[in-house]
Amino acid sequence: MSSPMDIPPDLIGQSGLYNSPDPLLRRLRLEQPDGKSINNVSKYFKDKEVLVLYAGSEYGENNIRGFHRDLTTFSQKYKSASVLYISTDVLPRQAENVLQGKPWLRLTFFDNSDFAPVGEPDEKDWSVGLEEVKRGEDFLQAGEVEMGEEKIQFGQEENENDYVRPLSRAGLTVLMNVFSTPSIAIYHIPTHSFLAKNVNMSSFKPENVERNYQIWKGGESTSVKISDIIDKMKWTLLLLLIAIGYHLAVRLGGEQYNFIPKVMNGINGRLNGKI
Repeated sequence: MSSPMDIPPDLIGQSGLYNSPDPLLRRLRLEQPDGKSINNVSKYFKDKEVLVLYAGSEYGENNIRGFHRDLTTFSQKYKSASVLYISTDVLPRQAENVLQGKPWLRLTFFDNSDFAPVGEPDEKDWSVGLEEVKRGEDFLQAGEVEMGEEKIQFGQEENENDYVRPLSRAGLTVLMNVFSTPSIAIYHIPTHSFLAKNVNMSSFKPENVERNYQIWKGGESTSVKISDIIDKMKWTLLLLLIAIGYHLAVRLGGEQYNFIPKVMNGINGRLNGKI
């Protein structure tokens, strides 16, 4: 658990906005679809159970419009869930282009996220992204999270009265294990833990989403487990073990254990009418 810190001057008298025992929610500076800040995290998420974290960018957005429609339908249908968009772009207008018309929550853009700029961004837009840091807070950056300078213990509650540094967009993508966009993670609020990371976009297709949501809501993961693979392949694995055992018997015990050729000869003889 992170050690308590002094409340930034800009937040004195307002730190209660983030008084949540959840180790993730209390570190997020969230905005509603219209861009207005969520003023009371605990109140907003009181009846929520599942948080879908979607790290995306403007690049390639045209190729995943079907997924965006599915995600929008999901956010409108399941009232005990919320979708949070985490922009990995470097310009505010890039994030706005993706979010236009979407009913998703968003992480504040102005957090000094240490994403590497791509190309030559407009000077005015770039300076705004760097300087207008939300409420003067010191956001946790990706490098700090990777180096473990700020340790976050999931699966348990924290003292909601202690102020902790918020997560930047870059810092949150590290926790999500984002390698490229789009990247989706499922967070279960009642148990304060991630259920799955790098979730396939097909999980939100109409034919899959109801089953998946019931699993997530129950605090379980839809990720493929080794036990699931073994269960589906148990007969194949059994035959493989028998084949390996037979091979070892012949190799170590000699030709007296090599009964398969004798059996095959007998079958061929019966088919040919020789016996």
